[in-house]
Amino acid sequence: MKRPFESSIFIIFILVSCCGIFSGCIKNRSVTTINPSMTANIGSYNFTALTVEPSTIDTQAHDSITTLVITGNTADMTSPHDKIELKISKYKIRTGTFSIVENQAFAFYVHSGVYSYALGGIVAITQVTPTSLIGYFSFTTQDGLVVANGAFNVLRPY
Repeated sequence: MKRPFESSIFIIFILVSCCGIFSGCIKNRSVTTINPSMTANIGSYNFTALTVEPSTIDTQAHDSITTLVITGNTADMTSPHDKIELKISKYKIRTGTFSIVENQAFAFYVHSGVYSYALGGIVAITQVTPTSLIGYFSFTTQDGLVVANGAFNVLRPY
């Protein structure tokens, strides 16, 4: 006949052993964070975004057509409402160069409440990771404004 003390030690030994075995099965999962950014040259002005927000819009639920939207709001305190917005139509979560002329992409720049819509240019996704989208853009607006050397690095919105 076993004594209660021996049974308790045996149960504790089994529990500690199980914890050791199961803790070896847990993978070390590190969370990768990025610092979202968007920059561009607009004439002689260097645009730097304070916040960059990616999002998606399902335009037709039955066809699963998704539009990717990336909005960069300025860090310039003298023009706090300035922003650049980029859209890629029918985005399929992959790299590529998307033409504004061919209506694959859309872009505009807002300065002091005045919208300047892109007539030509590109938006490109150069890298898609499990957590981020990285790319570049350039466009010319209907009023002749040139937005050049644009770059972004944002969290994946999905």
